Amino acid sequence: MTSKSWFFNGMTEEIKRRLWAAALSVLVFFFSLPVVMVYLTTVEYSGGDWTRQFGADAIKYLSYDNGWLVFLMAVLAALLGISGFAYLHSRRKVDFYHSLPIRREKLFAVQYVTGALIAAVPYLFFAVVSAAVAAVNGAPAGEVFSTALEGWAFLMLSFMILYTTAVIAVMMTGNTVVSVLGFLVFCACIPLFLGLWQSLAEICLDTFCDTNMMADWVPRTSPFAFYISGLNGDLSAGKIISRLAVWGILLLIALFLHKKRPSEAAGKAMAFSASQPVIRILLVTECSVAGLLFFWTLGNGLGWAVFGLLAGGVISHCVIEIIYHFDFKKLFSHRLQMGLSMALAFGFFALFYWDLTGYDAWIPDAGRLESAAVYAGNVDSWVDVGSFEEPGRKGAWSWTETREVILGRMELEDKNLARKLAESWQELSKSGEEELWQQVYVEYRLTDGRKVLRQYRFSDKALQEVFGDVYEDDGYKKGRYPLLDLNGEELREVQLSVRSNEILLGRQKAVPQEDLVRLLEAYQQDLMDLTLEDSEETPLAEIRFLDEQRLKAVENGDYRYEDAEFYPVYPACQRTRALLQELGLYLEEKTDPDTIRSIQVEAYVPVNRDSGEESGDVVLEESWDSQYYLYEETDREMIRRIAEEMIYRPYEGYRNLYEGGENVYLSVNFTADSAEEANARGDGDYTMTDREIYYTMQYYIPEGKLADELTRRAIELSES
Repeated sequence: MTSKSWFFNGMTEEIKRRLWAAALSVLVFFFSLPVVMVYLTTVEYSGGDWTRQFGADAIKYLSYDNGWLVFLMAVLAALLGISGFAYLHSRRKVDFYHSLPIRREKLFAVQYVTGALIAAVPYLFFAVVSAAVAAVNGAPAGEVFSTALEGWAFLMLSFMILYTTAVIAVMMTGNTVVSVLGFLVFCACIPLFLGLWQSLAEICLDTFCDTNMMADWVPRTSPFAFYISGLNGDLSAGKIISRLAVWGILLLIALFLHKKRPSEAAGKAMAFSASQPVIRILLVTECSVAGLLFFWTLGNGLGWAVFGLLAGGVISHCVIEIIYHFDFKKLFSHRLQMGLSMALAFGFFALFYWDLTGYDAWIPDAGRLESAAVYAGNVDSWVDVGSFEEPGRKGAWSWTETREVILGRMELEDKNLARKLAESWQELSKSGEEELWQQVYVEYRLTDGRKVLRQYRFSDKALQEVFGDVYEDDGYKKGRYPLLDLNGEELREVQLSVRSNEILLGRQKAVPQEDLVRLLEAYQQDLMDLTLEDSEETPLAEIRFLDEQRLKAVENGDYRYEDAEFYPVYPACQRTRALLQELGLYLEEKTDPDTIRSIQVEAYVPVNRDSGEESGDVVLEESWDSQYYLYEETDREMIRRIAEEMIYRPYEGYRNLYEGGENVYLSVNFTADSAEEANARGDGDYTMTDREIYYTMQYYIPEGKLADELTRRAIELSES
């Protein structure tokens, strides 16, 4: 091995030593690639071109985002990394290898490269064979071969990160089992810390809402998370360069540890004594916080939380000491470090519990605030935000109405409204007089480029008072309503729905294009002029403005778009109502009671917690328990009264900040002249008898005098 061919001779000897690993690698790649590809050639696809569908599946299988190959490479990385340097855990083998006339750096290179090639060569060979099988069976040859080579290169680059991490775990330990544990610690320790951080923040801090913290930071702090984070989406120079950089850093660490690792470390738990207290304190601190969180979330107070901290700290410290020393007598060694770890854990907890950083009290100075956006979960929750551009489903409607998307669209014209919301929340939370559960999210965009997200909670009454100015801000409206982006040149049709009776104004009512554009402009202006109080009313109808793509979706009966992007026509939409009336469409018409066959009345009556008795009154006291009553109303006079006040139930969701109260719900049976009318108008299946046809629609009576009367009537009829 001292000749010029020392490297290849060393690799030959190393492969002989690890023949089992090479055989295992060949077997798993043989069955994972060419065998599966041959199987794909026997699959019978339903519909379409077989060659095209087979080619798509073959390319997908050979790519770097094949889930099975991703898993397989992760397992091989850990297995080959640990087994390749496992000789360091045997004093006899260490003495033998270190007695060879070869420098440690060269010895490391031979073993490191051999382990990587045991995975790389079979993978490359069988990937090319699989691509050839796919090409012979009709898949595009150029694409399958390029995909196979690209997948191999990127997965191998990602593999090297986990592989090198496993090698580092071996270098820092003196026992194979401890090496496996060390590898798991490297992959999970910091993500666990971040998870505890986020859990404490969510429980203790009122304004914390950064649910993406784990997703953003874990790939940067865990080799395994970093490994899988780039295995989806398109390749980019940034992905490749970042992986090369991380691999290079890890490789330098592994080389340094291999050079400095003492020979007498074989058989010990840890190879470097300096690493023992660092890992011990870190793990005991995390376990202490985890124990605290477990008992605290049981809801038994701060005392049990402290007990959980002590239990988690003591148990984890004892287990680590046993692993370090392989001796039960060393359970309580380094008691000072155990106490320090638990003190750190309590300090970590106190940081959140008493908000020592002032996180909740923080409001950006007006001079540092570049812009802001606001999202309230119970305001305009009916708005559909989406597109027809979802990858893999060309032309299919898909929703994108996440909080992040909506906030990203918005920029308040008066950015100080966001600061006023925060100040109002601080005053309200200090009073402690009301239950605060209405969530409002504020995204502050600072002059230094940072974006800070906060969550504030209000009572229903308080939110009505503080959100009015935000709702009337033009920047809020433009960000919250995608319809305001539509212009008249793109408009092709307007669809009006009055209590589920849908009509296309251009096609079915012959409304000219210029009037459709006028209707769009009128509704857009009404939206901009709406106040929060206006939007709390029950709408009279729904309206939908369609461009070319949306019109095709309606005409083709796309079920994904069936109920999407309808907007309410509130009573305050005066311009829209006037123009519809000009076109011969009247929205104020009451339901004709003579068309109603009967009404199913549903009433929910709260149960008195003190006496356990039921009452016909509207509310005896606040309670989650209620009794359900149902009866069929056929009295014509009562039906007439109900028809005067009933509200179409699907429109209830358009009412901002509306909680429902003690409503009485109705299933109204309408008579129809034909089965076609019943099928078109009803909310479900229609009913046909020998004498009549009728369909059902859902309404409700808002809490009040008539609702109380119907509730009492339901109780009386049920009891009789």
